[in-house]
Amino acid sequence: STVLSASYISSQLSTIETLTENNYVRWKRDVEIALGLFGLDFVLEEQPSKPTDKSIAEYVTEYQKWDRANRFCLNIIKCFISDSIMGAIPDNNNAKQFLGAIGQRFVEFDKAETGDLVDRLMSMKYDGSSGVREYIMKMIHISSKLKALKILIAEPFLVYHVLNSLPNQFNQLNVAYNAQRDK
Repeated sequence: STVLSASYISSQLSTIETLTENNYVRWKRDVEIALGLFGLDFVLEEQPSKPTDKSIAEYVTEYQKWDRANRFCLNIIKCFISDSIMGAIPDNNNAKQFLGAIGQRFVEFDKAETGDLVDRLMSMKYDGSSGVREYIMKMIHISSKLKALKILIAEPFLVYHVLNSLPNQFNQLNVAYNAQRDK
């Protein structure tokens, strides 16, 4: 059995960012790496059944080891979750199930964010309040956020949508693009 130094534990935990609405994938990876480095990742496997009075001592010891590691994992996981997200996750005494509930919540967040981003992209119209370049960069930024959510916007469609969202005074830009594309 390896005893980990406090400085090693501290250095590994310092690499984990607090879970927010925007970093679930990285957060989960960092938590799983830390638990693995601490030798606690076995907790994320199936929970052993509770020992009975008739269980052999070795099995009781193994369960106690799992139970202690599970509580430690839960503390690590909960320590790196923002209060706003923690309030949205039902409490659970099993680290694997708690991590699963967090993942499920982020699937729901991703679906809501995807719908919001698609709506924003499709309803954008240039209003002249900023430069055209800045407006186009906003549309590209939304498209890249969608890509991160595994919703791919084909570049020709994005160009078409950008050009068609511009007012008539930019028709020459549309004509120039189409002429260049036809070459």
